[in-house]
Amino acid sequence: MDFIQIGEFRLYQQTNELINGEHSITLDPRQLSLLTFFINNPNRIIGRDELQSAIWQGAIVTDNAINKLVANLRKVFCDDPKAPQYIQTVPKQGYRFIAPINSGVEEISASSVQSAKQKPAFSRYLLLGVLILAGLLSSLVWHYSRAPSLQYGESQALSRVSGGKMFPIVLASQSHVAFLNVTADQGRSLWMADYDSDNRALPRSVDAPGYHLQQLLGSQGEYLVFKGYYQQRCGWFKARLDLAAQQLAPPSEALYNCDLIYHDSIYVAGEDRIYSLAHERRFEHKNDLYTFDFSGDIRKLPTELESSWRLAYLDAHPGTRELLLTAHTIDGNSSVITYEPESAQQALQISRTGLIHGAIWDHDHKGIVFSSSSPRTQMYHQSFTDSQPTLLSSLSDKICCNIARHSNGKDYIFTTYDKDIELQWLETGFVLDNSNGLDRSPRLAHTDTGVYFISDRSGSSQVYYQQPEEQARPLPRLPDHARLRDMALSPDDEFLLINHDNHAMWLIPTNEAQQGNTLFFDGYIYQQSWLSNSLFTLSVKQNELKRVQIYNRQMQQVAQLPEGWITALSDPATPEYVYLTDMEHVLYRFPFASILNGIDRTQGEKIGALEPFSNLEIENGIVYLMTKEWHELARYKLSDEGLHPLSRQDIGSYMGFDVRDGQVIYGRKAAFRSDVYKTIAR
Repeated sequence: MDFIQIGEFRLYQQTNELINGEHSITLDPRQLSLLTFFINNPNRIIGRDELQSAIWQGAIVTDNAINKLVANLRKVFCDDPKAPQYIQTVPKQGYRFIAPINSGVEEISASSVQSAKQKPAFSRYLLLGVLILAGLLSSLVWHYSRAPSLQYGESQALSRVSGGKMFPIVLASQSHVAFLNVTADQGRSLWMADYDSDNRALPRSVDAPGYHLQQLLGSQGEYLVFKGYYQQRCGWFKARLDLAAQQLAPPSEALYNCDLIYHDSIYVAGEDRIYSLAHERRFEHKNDLYTFDFSGDIRKLPTELESSWRLAYLDAHPGTRELLLTAHTIDGNSSVITYEPESAQQALQISRTGLIHGAIWDHDHKGIVFSSSSPRTQMYHQSFTDSQPTLLSSLSDKICCNIARHSNGKDYIFTTYDKDIELQWLETGFVLDNSNGLDRSPRLAHTDTGVYFISDRSGSSQVYYQQPEEQARPLPRLPDHARLRDMALSPDDEFLLINHDNHAMWLIPTNEAQQGNTLFFDGYIYQQSWLSNSLFTLSVKQNELKRVQIYNRQMQQVAQLPEGWITALSDPATPEYVYLTDMEHVLYRFPFASILNGIDRTQGEKIGALEPFSNLEIENGIVYLMTKEWHELARYKLSDEGLHPLSRQDIGSYMGFDVRDGQVIYGRKAAFRSDVYKTIAR
């Protein structure tokens, strides 16, 4: 067999294998294309534009995609970019392939060669050999006559416009993908991309007069089905989509009913029916399965789930009436269930540790396609008969939540949504070890100089700690499925109170390799704060009722404030007081002991009204407030006369902040990426 000797490796192009001794790697199609191009252009500087033209056939891709492909090929060769033996980076110019290259032929040992003239001793052996050979030939003919399995690994961007992409819908009859694009200026707008083109045509916006679109559900011929508002009335709509005029017509059918809270919905064109996961407002995230049509026939369908499970996603396949349901537990497990709407029969198909996101039927109705909680940059296929999933796509950006089947019967459409959040000082502080992940929710140490923060730099949400002139180091590792929302640090720096997915709280020691204790809530946790070294508060919404609850370090509830209070926090400078805010964002001050002994509003001192906020801190008599809408940092001075405004700064912070000795650290968006992609199956 012919091969190409590349340094210490042999490349067998017939099998896409790269072999070094006993070490063998099968290259994916794009890695093989890049390596072949390097082999054909040795010791020559190759720029990004030339790589884009040669490897992506002119399709426009980001520099990040090129960097990642080169980096992945380097990993295959175990090549150090600082001391390269194979791929050399030429700053501001491109890459040079510097490894020695030679062609060769695999030697065949003499003992393995049979003489063509040798005759068998007995005729029966000859007959037996003929029969065996015939069987082998029949097996080979059967094997190679089957349809070859598809090879995935490449993906192509369809939406090279700024904004966040959501809810891609494949319009099979028109060879387009419809999606919502979210920007600060225009909100949610409707866009179209041609998925059968060579990807040179830019997507186009669609005029939707009178509409405010919230979610795209599906299509029926030239009609688009979606949820949103039309002329300020909330409902479900079917409207003609005129691609030539780039306009969405007034609704041909409408159902004005938005009484429930909807989490996921699909439209089944063959039945002209919508299925939804939704709940009544007082039941938070306990979704039920509903079905309805434009005549207004709304029904709840019976499902059987244990109390710890929550329905998260659903899908339908055009070849069957069977639904696909994905359920999650609070502690991060997933189940995939098939469901027959007419008989209400359901069957468990897949159980998995870790959260499955956006699961849909595969093309053959024999498995699912999904993205996972760790790493969020990969998309998988898993057959109901296989124990392990197969990788379909791997990107540098996060694959988030929305996947659809391509009309060609083999590819898939999906969206990415990735933010780069960095920690920043309001005034100059020590150099922060930021990454290109989500570095957020900073908490400044009280007894030392350092900062705790949450980051996705390892591929999943984890807690890190950094001191001056040092790199950030991870704390005891949390489960990969963790979805860390926020955290609070105890005044003695011994414990972190970590919000997991707004439904659980972890109490983690900062200096021990253990998970600590956990509290689970049916409600929704939206605020946490330490009152002292031994007590912390949680603001919990349950059945539309917001309450402040107080716990000790053993995670035992020791008090609950009366209805009407939404946050409780303390000022280290005045530990004898507790500060509360009510539903109208009015700030009060109470003696500390009163909150544990049945608080009476008359015991408190009204300080003044605050504006709506997303985060609130009090230190040394100064209120630090992050405005809810504009992400501005406002400062107020506490005094006997009330609140006195000190300053207001637009810092664009909506990923948490903290203050220590007047120094503010916060999480701010540094970059944002979002696109609609399609896989390229070969």
